[in-house]
Amino acid sequence: MPAGIRAVTQLLIALDADPNAHNVGDLAVQAVRQAPPPTPDTADALAELSEVAGWILFEEERQPEAHHHNLTALALARTAGNRDLETLTLLTMSMQRAHVGRLTEALHLADHGESTTTSPRVRAMFALRRARAYSRMRLTSPALRALDQSRAALEDDPSAPPWAWWIDESELLAHHGAVLANLGRLPEALPLLPDNPGPRFREVVRAMRFRTLVALGEWTAPQPTFTSPRARRTAQLSSRHQPAPDGPATGRRGSI
Repeated sequence: MPAGIRAVTQLLIALDADPNAHNVGDLAVQAVRQAPPPTPDTADALAELSEVAGWILFEEERQPEAHHHNLTALALARTAGNRDLETLTLLTMSMQRAHVGRLTEALHLADHGESTTTSPRVRAMFALRRARAYSRMRLTSPALRALDQSRAALEDDPSAPPWAWWIDESELLAHHGAVLANLGRLPEALPLLPDNPGPRFREVVRAMRFRTLVALGEWTAPQPTFTSPRARRTAQLSSRHQPAPDGPATGRRGSI
């Protein structure tokens, strides 16, 4: 039975990477609902399924559902004793909570997540999460300090878990660009945000670049088309978030 659950999870991962895929979130929710109840034998596989569903729902801007599935994944990962999956879920949760404006919560999750791993690469990934949250708060010094710490993500790390594959130089530079843009340093941010095609989850980088060009007054063409709901929302010129209890609202130049 765990093998069947994992096969469904792998299918969802493949669909999430397809730029032409649509409504993958509905499939993810259905997969979780139709999965068997957790047992000692299935908790680990169900945790992974819920974590992937949470990420997909995050990408599709279904944020309450994403948060619910992340919490489920976290509980199941802890039940199964899967520390690597617990760490990954905390990494995703930190990004999702920052995305909806829960910036202090995002920082707490990043700090806690970093304490669950000894991998230098993964700890650097949590530093990226802190940098993004601090930059949304317009706290320049801690944001740049966390950004410096995140550079370790590119160092060789035999202890890194397999899921850390996606942190490469282009991904790291895009995060750096987003942090600088959030801090209002748009000319410095722009060269770090490439206009390259890629998996669906990286389409948001193209949206960041578009938004930065508009803010600089350097975009004169029609608005490009984005297939990812999160990329479409990122491309909007108005602020994405309402004021949150734990952090200020972001303005039109700083909510990438």
